[in-house]
Amino acid sequence: MKKLSMIALLMTIFVVNTYSQTADEVFQNHIKAAGGQELWDKVKTYSLKQSFVSNAPSDYEMEVKASIPDLSMIKTKTIMKRGFIYAVNPTDAFYKIPTGSRDKAIVYDVKDLSDKEKANMKREVMDMFAPFYDYQSKGYIATYVGLEVVGAQRVHHIELAGKDIKYDLYFDNITNLLTKQKEKLSTGEEITKEYNTYVTSDFGIIYPSAGTYYSSIDKRNVKIASTIVFNPTFDATTFKR
Repeated sequence: MKKLSMIALLMTIFVVNTYSQTADEVFQNHIKAAGGQELWDKVKTYSLKQSFVSNAPSDYEMEVKASIPDLSMIKTKTIMKRGFIYAVNPTDAFYKIPTGSRDKAIVYDVKDLSDKEKANMKREVMDMFAPFYDYQSKGYIATYVGLEVVGAQRVHHIELAGKDIKYDLYFDNITNLLTKQKEKLSTGEEITKEYNTYVTSDFGIIYPSAGTYYSSIDKRNVKIASTIVFNPTFDATTFKR
């Protein structure tokens, strides 16, 4: 009996040592699986198009254009054919709300974003692409929680914490790709994204193109589809008011 107990203990230690990793190792394995460090380091701009569908009147489409070096972004959410625009650049941060009836030319009410909204958008410039990439430069702290079983998958669970946000990231133990992401915002909202399909961009980076989205505020499951173009060229006025 003692011999069997010792064998079981040794096997447990072997399994733990086999799968135990640091957060940085998990991040690097994902980057390697999704195109490699050299490609990721070459990304300076990106455009993202997403659709959020739950067969409800609040379904919307979102288009994002971002420049990483100068932390500039313009984000347009289109709901019922009306575009709501949010933008940030090195010297300005604003939003545009469409006014008037939809059968007339669109007139926008333009206002400044608050300092906190501006800071959140600057954070999103990089986080929307991959929150864990170059996380130390954003002041984030990464903690490896452990290897967990989610459904039929074994996943590496990592906590990534910043000043106004906390992520729980789950990476598949076999593919090394991100399968689930939970975001806890300073507002109290919690957002869960699960990814079930990855595709390879023309640039060579692999990214999640389909999955689900759940907000603790809206309380409904939403299908999300994404298309990303890496390193597009933007006009000089793209991020300006």
